[in-house]
Amino acid sequence: MQKKAALPRDLKRKNRNEILGVFQKSEKQEWSLAEVSEYTGISRATVRKAVMDFVEKGILLCTGKGSSTEIGGKRPEVFAFHEEYRFLAYLNIGIGWLSVVILDLKLKERGRAKAGLALDSDPEELVAVSRNCYRQAVADSGVLEEKICGLCIGTSGMVDQETGTLRHILSYPRWGNELPVKQMFEEVFPELIVMVENVARAAGRAELYFHRELETKKVFTIFTHRGISGCLMKYGRVLSSTNSLIGEIGHMILCPQDTEICRCGSRGCFENMVAEERILKEMRAEPQKLVGSVLGGRPEVTLREILEAAEEGDAYGRELTDKVAWVFSLAIRNVILTIDPEVIVIQGKYSAGKGYFHKKMTEYLYNKSYFPDLSAWEFLYDERNVFELAGIGMAKAMAEELCGYWGI
Repeated sequence: MQKKAALPRDLKRKNRNEILGVFQKSEKQEWSLAEVSEYTGISRATVRKAVMDFVEKGILLCTGKGSSTEIGGKRPEVFAFHEEYRFLAYLNIGIGWLSVVILDLKLKERGRAKAGLALDSDPEELVAVSRNCYRQAVADSGVLEEKICGLCIGTSGMVDQETGTLRHILSYPRWGNELPVKQMFEEVFPELIVMVENVARAAGRAELYFHRELETKKVFTIFTHRGISGCLMKYGRVLSSTNSLIGEIGHMILCPQDTEICRCGSRGCFENMVAEERILKEMRAEPQKLVGSVLGGRPEVTLREILEAAEEGDAYGRELTDKVAWVFSLAIRNVILTIDPEVIVIQGKYSAGKGYFHKKMTEYLYNKSYFPDLSAWEFLYDERNVFELAGIGMAKAMAEELCGYWGI
């Protein structure tokens, strides 16, 4: 009798990640084997073997018997995620600050801490401040430190995914180039698995966590905060490149004649032309246009309020929005012509623009030769906090990494 071939390693790991993901991501607490099999489309035998392995390792718990089916019969065993099994730490390096969040493997926050980080700090200060912040977050969480198994680090700048090296960062000039972040933190936390990622790519990964259907598509996410960056994903995998430049669209030059110099030293960079500070500066320089506008008379105005005013029909809000919508249309035109994603997701500050801003941006994008039918590209706007998205995305990637580490 011929032996049945074993599952290829990649397929086995994919199936097990998907099975574990059912318990990890769902609000439903308890699942029977039949329910998991039906939900995932994976055979009952494969589900059973995986679930029993998870139970043996302590990742899942058998919580008793579920309800019998409509036709009666034995009540099936049901299983649930062991939320106290292990924990992760997410270190987010912002501009002038950093924070540490402790998460369980269902990616629920258990504790956090935040600290300032001087822009003229050196790498040694980065490590020292991070270590203190980590200890504060652990204390806040009430989690036993020995149960924390992974440290995810998100940062701006160009990150080499394979080595965890920060190749270059504009915000901290004293860090230099080719900073071995992963190695530095492995020396401080030898008991933890360390992963380093660009914060925009980390936030992009979160969309796969919240939208399972995107795992079958080519997706480009646009992270808009102080700077702009992107994440390209194809069939559930984040794509990178030899020089770590995929997604660095914020420094795409759209107007070389622009008068303002970007922090990278160039003129006409995408992120510089649509920066919140620049729009507010222009608004303050034209106080006469605020007369009669809903934006007038406010002590402070934000980009979100400008986009909302445009949505409400405010003339000056629309004038300001039209300008940035035009710039976005140029950038997205270049993205589509270069990589042709099926789905484009806008995150962060410009995620508030799903109304009038989106309407104007797509009007400018329309072109009878190349873009006659804009419905070929799906646009999504995710208004969640971008740094929380990055934490979810990093923790998702780390949880998958740990599956391999634990031999799942």
